[in-house]
Amino acid sequence: MTSLCEIENQAGLCRITSGWKKPDLPIDWVRRYWRDVHSPAISRRAGLYDYRHYQYDPVQEDVLSPLEGVEYACPSMEQLMWTSDVRYRSTADLPAFDISPQGQAKADLLGDIELIVDKSTTYRTVDDNGHTFVDETGVATPQGPCASPTFTFFIRAKSDEVSFRACLKAVSETWSKKLGVVRLRLSLFDAPDMEKERLAGYPIKTHPVEQQYQACIEIALDTIARARSLITDEDGIDYAQHIKTIHAYPVRVIYTSVYSGRPTLVGLRGYPAYQAITALNADNQRQATLLEWMYGPVAEDGTAEDCL
Repeated sequence: MTSLCEIENQAGLCRITSGWKKPDLPIDWVRRYWRDVHSPAISRRAGLYDYRHYQYDPVQEDVLSPLEGVEYACPSMEQLMWTSDVRYRSTADLPAFDISPQGQAKADLLGDIELIVDKSTTYRTVDDNGHTFVDETGVATPQGPCASPTFTFFIRAKSDEVSFRACLKAVSETWSKKLGVVRLRLSLFDAPDMEKERLAGYPIKTHPVEQQYQACIEIALDTIARARSLITDEDGIDYAQHIKTIHAYPVRVIYTSVYSGRPTLVGLRGYPAYQAITALNADNQRQATLLEWMYGPVAEDGTAEDCL
């Protein structure tokens, strides 16, 4: 049986877009809009292998054991509110994604960025620079509130790229074996390429260089107390030599709209419909025959959950 790690690690390209909303917009409506309007539209684009949307609570400065020389604090006006984690099997799938949909429909879809986003940066992670080391959650397509304490650690480098990346891989390998770590995924970022984003039609709202990150680690723990034991002297890792900043974002919810190349029920119908269908065990509303009639060829084989 193929493991969750093996399925995720088939993705050879990942684009992680992180940002925050315009200050005049209510956060609750932005979250609902991204989940139930924007994400179902994205899930219909060609070339996708996996698509997850993460929403964050404010940075928690005391979640990790203190490290002298590493900054944990983040000004409130610079804190991320979400990330959209979009994965492809390979870079060969990106052109199909970029031209989907065509014409005015794409401009209408990307209009959501102008509508909602104040600042946003897209980071690319290629090949083994994106790797899931462990996933014992038993949940292939997480939907809604996290079942256990989950964080995304956004990290800034202090050392050169080669040394920093080697350190983060060693950190991920070490942490993934620790008691209570049920999921860990590392993403090492290439520097944002604004020209590529512009050519793909995206409005450029990138964070200043000093606010950008060079990596993130997504981690799920069986209890919050486990986080304090992630960093120890026994690790044999000189964290402060290579890491300048760790911002610990608690993950409040995750919505999976595409998994292993197929849309999920949330990706097709939105989260409120998913909740109602699940609550009443309405299997008739999950059938490929009905979903294809409603949504066309994208639902021809049913949803991702049908293949789990």
